[in-house]
Amino acid sequence: MDDNSLLGLLPSQFRGQLTPLEGGYTNRCWRLKAASGVYWLRLGSPHARLLGINREHELLAHQAAASAGLAPKVRFAEPERGILLLDWIAEHDWRQAPGDMNALMHKVARLHRLEAALPLLDICAQAAHYCQQLRPLAPELACYLPYFAQPALNLPFQPVLCHHDINAANVLGDRPWLLDWEYAASGDAAFELAVIADSFSLDEAQQQAMRLAYNRAGGRVSELHFQARLPWVQWLTALWAALQYQQTARPEYLDMQQQALTKLMTLVKGKE
Repeated sequence: MDDNSLLGLLPSQFRGQLTPLEGGYTNRCWRLKAASGVYWLRLGSPHARLLGINREHELLAHQAAASAGLAPKVRFAEPERGILLLDWIAEHDWRQAPGDMNALMHKVARLHRLEAALPLLDICAQAAHYCQQLRPLAPELACYLPYFAQPALNLPFQPVLCHHDINAANVLGDRPWLLDWEYAASGDAAFELAVIADSFSLDEAQQQAMRLAYNRAGGRVSELHFQARLPWVQWLTALWAALQYQQTARPEYLDMQQQALTKLMTLVKGKE
């Protein structure tokens, strides 16, 4: 879709000049300057459903977070096409300027107290969904299936509203703002923290400090539950990357899969 076609899908007050931005792995993004203001515009991946993304659920989560001051306000959305238009926030994301993890944990704990009518992200079902798309499953992936059936890695939990993809690219400014709600759902707070720990490459001491900061902010995640979720992050990342490689043949996804499997092997050996 060219720029003019995309602008034609927006309400008239939002039509203006588009400047392409460095995007994520699946979407295209622009800075939009219009007479009514400056905005961030996204066109979503055409493979959203295969990747487990529900655009209606994304919008509900983003709107709930925006109402609580955790995310920029949604100005326009068309979930069918993955179009999302937000106010432009003139601050750097945490890739350029890492912020205060304690401040982030306050935001995450607040997020987990919000109400939103979203379905549960069952990470076992999500992994099974990815595996179904990848059949026949490659041996380097298939060998881990019995490992993730262990009860010790599938502890019960009380569901809360989770973002599920909090990384440095999705955290903006000192506030901080939380961006990119594609994988938001009701979920496990321990898995949310495990995703953050991996995204920010936290060592064991930093992981402990993060979890305690979250608990001080009103959350509740035990060390046992947190440790049980760390391997799941690598497993889902490896499967997601494998699926992306299957769809696009882009080598960076193969690299991502291998990195995740290397981390997973380290975690598995550490528990033996």
